[in-house]
Amino acid sequence: MTPDKKIAWEYKSGTNTEVHACQPLPDGRVLVVECGPSRIVEVDREGKIAKEIKLTPPPPTVRLHDQFRGVRKTLDGHYFVSRKGEHEVEELDGDGKSLRRIKVPGDVHEVVPLPGGHLLIDCGDGHKIVELDANEKVVWELNENDLPGNPLRLMAGCQRLPNGNIVFCNWLGHGHVRDAQPHFFEITPDKKVVWEFADHKHFKTINQIQLLDIPGDPTKAEIFR
Repeated sequence: MTPDKKIAWEYKSGTNTEVHACQPLPDGRVLVVECGPSRIVEVDREGKIAKEIKLTPPPPTVRLHDQFRGVRKTLDGHYFVSRKGEHEVEELDGDGKSLRRIKVPGDVHEVVPLPGGHLLIDCGDGHKIVELDANEKVVWELNENDLPGNPLRLMAGCQRLPNGNIVFCNWLGHGHVRDAQPHFFEITPDKKVVWEFADHKHFKTINQIQLLDIPGDPTKAEIFR
């Protein structure tokens, strides 16, 4: 939408479909992931599907709402898929071939590709965030009770800042809406809180975040979220 609330572009999914992730791409297309049809589509500026990647459907025990969350396409054309209900991150090549599936400690909501092949992963109701290196080894993690007085609830959207700090959403649903906790924080790599935000009058829960004063082009992977 434009600042004066006019629709500049749109794509409408079909019935029995949920969309929990989208990404603007360098060529002007927009990546969309669809729960239900189990697919990634790249939609052009006319709203037409220009590319489709079929995802392996989750097992029947995973309900539609829990199938997929954050999905990101990298500059080399690979896709990283948050397979929420299966507690896995999957990497696909540009043709949709599965290259690897990484088990994570929770119902993954976000996977953020970082320089050097690292991945920053928000683990949902696993109450933690982990950073994996190119060999899938944990090199940093934030655990449920690492921030005194602010236990991690459901770890949703996040952003890695140029100075190495992380801003992350501490989603307060699933019984925590009335908790007097911040909706999101900025923390340093050594787990010190820089600032926090809470407005329980206007917000129940906040799932995703992007700081708009951070320089860089998100379509060129210069902003890590």
